[in-house]
Amino acid sequence: MEYWDVYNKKGKWKRRVIRKGERLKNNEYHIIVEGWILRDDGNFIIQRRALEKKSFAGMWYCSAGGSVISGETPKEGMIREFKEELGIDIDSDELRLKRIIIDKNTIFYIYLVHKNISLDDITLQAEEVMAVDIADPAKIKKMIEDKTFIGLDYYEKFFEGIFK
Repeated sequence: MEYWDVYNKKGKWKRRVIRKGERLKNNEYHIIVEGWILRDDGNFIIQRRALEKKSFAGMWYCSAGGSVISGETPKEGMIREFKEELGIDIDSDELRLKRIIIDKNTIFYIYLVHKNISLDDITLQAEEVMAVDIADPAKIKKMIEDKTFIGLDYYEKFFEGIFK
């Protein structure tokens, strides 16, 4: 069973832990991390979520992401998610925090990693990820329009900030 720490809107731990799936009260938040791997060729590693996932099953998504579990920092959670979902090791100093977004009962930490990773270097966690691919921002935008990629509000500013 997975447990999550509960935070206030400013990201301070409220000394409370809940089980995954348990409802958060008003003014309570949990942390989700999302990581984007950008290669030197200007392409991102993207993943297709497994069909068994409860949310966004079969849709394309950033390189890796998920909930931070109890006792982890956002960076530790991001490193774990890269290892679990893609079988790749990312060092803490490779993670660049690009933005923090608060939406509903979630605090999202969005990370960027500059690293040349080949699709051959990736080992998929079958229960989480069904495929990986590479894509530039234009391809990702088209996939969002086609409703095959999870469309989140921060993407446009995120990509603009990277390629300025």
